[in-house]
Amino acid sequence: MLTGLRTWHGRRWMIAAGVAAAALVVLTLATGSVAVAGGSLVFPGAAWASAVTVVGVGLIGLVAGSYFDAPIGGEATRCDVRWPVLGLIAVYLTTELREAVPLISDAVRPVVAVAALALLMWALLERLGREHRAVAGRSEIGGDGEVCTTCKPLFPEPRNRA
Repeated sequence: MLTGLRTWHGRRWMIAAGVAAAALVVLTLATGSVAVAGGSLVFPGAAWASAVTVVGVGLIGLVAGSYFDAPIGGEATRCDVRWPVLGLIAVYLTTELREAVPLISDAVRPVVAVAALALLMWALLERLGREHRAVAGRSEIGGDGEVCTTCKPLFPEPRNRA
């Protein structure tokens, strides 16, 4: 499914990079992963937490980029949003350094961080797979591809008032 990334237009890549950069800034500031001490920038967290943050925001950027300029039949739905949001929350909880009593203990954080990255990767693969199946089913069978009947479109078409 990741081969579908090769067919992305420049706009999708720019949206993915912009969302990843914005998420990196927000997560870094929210978690306290960067601080200023003695006039210099310091990174008080563990090295694995920084890696989890970078990989996590990269995956979030790719998921967000997949929501825009999707081929007809592969439009994003609200169902496509729930797992990336949960993954982003899990990345935040595992890399957060500001709380005196953290919600997740230090011993469990790396395990939850790996699970969060796995969830984000699964969400990306599922989103790209759903898009691929919707488009491929239409051209190979000659009919309609797979369609989500339980979810509402993420960007619904405006209704014409007649």
